[in-house]
Amino acid sequence: MVRLSYVSICAIVAVLADLQIVESHMLGRQWFNLQHGLAKGGFGDYRSNAIAPRQALAFLPRSSKQPERRYSYENTSYKQRNVRRNIYEVKAPVSREHAVSFFSHVLRAKINQAFAPVEIPEPPMVTLTKQVSTIGPATSNAEALKSLVDAGTDVFRLNFAHGTRTSKLKNARIIRQLELQELSGTGKSGGNVMVCHKALLGDIQGPKLRIGRFMPNVDAKGINIASSDAEYVHLKKGEYFTFDTADVKGGRTRVQFNFPDILRQLKPGNVISLDDGNMTMRVVEANAAEPSVKAMILNDGILSSRKGFAVPNIAVPVDLLSEKDVKDAIFCFAAGLDFLGVSFVQKMQDILYLKNILIDFHESHFFQQLKERMDQHNTTTLDPEVEDPEIEALLDQYYKERFLPNKSAMLRNVPPEKDIGIGIIPKIEKQPALDDINGILEVSDGLMIARGDLGVETEITNLPIIQKRLVQLCRLVYRKPVIVATQMLESMRNNPKPTRAEATDCSNAVYDGADAVMLSAESATGNYPAHTVSVQRSILYNTEHDPYFSSLQYMREMLLKGDMQTNLLNLRPSVMKDVNDLLNDDMKHAKDWNERNKGILEASDTISDTIVKEGIDALAIHTEDRGELIQWVATKRHTIPILLITRNVGLARHLQLTWGVKSHLLPDGADPCTFAQEVAAMYVGEKDKVLMIESSNNAIDSSVVFQVY
Repeated sequence: MVRLSYVSICAIVAVLADLQIVESHMLGRQWFNLQHGLAKGGFGDYRSNAIAPRQALAFLPRSSKQPERRYSYENTSYKQRNVRRNIYEVKAPVSREHAVSFFSHVLRAKINQAFAPVEIPEPPMVTLTKQVSTIGPATSNAEALKSLVDAGTDVFRLNFAHGTRTSKLKNARIIRQLELQELSGTGKSGGNVMVCHKALLGDIQGPKLRIGRFMPNVDAKGINIASSDAEYVHLKKGEYFTFDTADVKGGRTRVQFNFPDILRQLKPGNVISLDDGNMTMRVVEANAAEPSVKAMILNDGILSSRKGFAVPNIAVPVDLLSEKDVKDAIFCFAAGLDFLGVSFVQKMQDILYLKNILIDFHESHFFQQLKERMDQHNTTTLDPEVEDPEIEALLDQYYKERFLPNKSAMLRNVPPEKDIGIGIIPKIEKQPALDDINGILEVSDGLMIARGDLGVETEITNLPIIQKRLVQLCRLVYRKPVIVATQMLESMRNNPKPTRAEATDCSNAVYDGADAVMLSAESATGNYPAHTVSVQRSILYNTEHDPYFSSLQYMREMLLKGDMQTNLLNLRPSVMKDVNDLLNDDMKHAKDWNERNKGILEASDTISDTIVKEGIDALAIHTEDRGELIQWVATKRHTIPILLITRNVGLARHLQLTWGVKSHLLPDGADPCTFAQEVAAMYVGEKDKVLMIESSNNAIDSSVVFQVY
């Protein structure tokens, strides 16, 4: 057995430090253990713990302050000289040749291409996964919005939980101007290539349940007693706390919760989650007559005024849409937004109810009046701090004169199956929504996985599994776009770099099959909004260029089709037993959905087969009516750009949420095929193959394959 002295090992560690493998000023428990073991007798004693020399050194930590450096054959001679010098300077109990040979693997080290990042091109880079950015105080001006456009934002989210409606209208108008400015680009078509379609998503607040206010805390230090910041109480584990409907400010033992129907529904044993899960209580007594509930506090903490109130796994009896939500929804419709995000959806009927409202509003005279009033404004006449009196009056008139008298019918009736002009994106945040997810997806235009409230309303440790299941349902069963949202790069609100966990989380959402990832506070109130979008774009680019990416997407598709089940049943019968029920359920819904959309399925399969057989590098589709065929093709994840050629601006914007789609406005009088050749040159290289499809009503009218020159 080779035994090296303590001094020899110190020298070797110094060598490794010189080679950027470890640091010579090594700290940590592992280094202490190594020293202790060597002092007892070198590697001979240390190996008694079943740790070989190389393994022992592998445990040595490296400081995060020392940048990781690449090494290659160019500096091998330099390394070899240092190895020889450091080892020769000490008297080791082994030959010099043996010592050099023992560590020769260090000298031959080079970059393992399997782990090397792809080369990030200079902007603008093409990514197929879409980016959604929330507009807020940090980005509510033309310059900031332009920086988000340049950084790669595809969809802008307008959050109606904060700010005035006029501020949302002003930001929407600025984005539309930025979109049109791109028409003066440098494309071969003389500036007619519209490469900057951007979609707008209005996110209405929904029934966010909140407790009432507390009396000012007289013990609050350094806080003005008259400030709302002083309205909080310290709660201790094991104490009791009451929720009632009395309109009186709360204290250490009670607070108002002005939702009597919910209080009547609560039973002993129900868990109440407050302040996004930071405070939890368990109901011990329920009085339906008052109504009120008494709960035991389960953890120490601070509870402030107006914090959120949630009852996980319970369908709460509350209206989906408040008066504000109804007005916000029809405002978004009249303003020409492309998508409407709906918070706290619980069942399919919620979506049908919203569609009935929008259809009714569109058929009323209020729609045209509201649209005309909005058109009178431009970005210079809108004051984002003040609501427009005429707009507010029209919204109020519709709500009182048209909505309220017809509310019962809207809740009860099934709307006609037609394109209502705005995509409905339910935000999945509650357990009841998961229970009726197939019904919700059937009548929606996509999905947002809102992980913030979803992590409160359901078991947070189950959240990753819920995310993967929802993405699979959207992509492989219903063929609709899905957004993964909340805390994607949360730390970049204050830091120029994301955490390792955030970068991995963002990438994993793409591996799951998400069409889009969304930034919330990062772009709304963060210090680095445009930079955050750029960093996220690089993460997406690296992920999409992983050689395994397409294979993993295809394997998921094959599993749902049943192609892999026989092999899995033979190789891992226990695995198939666990997953069989889930697969059968998904396959049942997929079969039903495919049968109802048989024409689209066959057309998308034909296009997909051609892409594979012909080695297609880009897909161009000219259509003027519908986009479902494009969405179905996108779910195949061929990792090639899908170029939409159209004169239909609404369709171009609507497909901005779909994975891989790049929309281009067809100039009047231009030939679609000729225009497609010019556009394709922006995305692929010379002699690359492009499949050109002429489509109408989600069917293939004609197709041709051409090469780019």
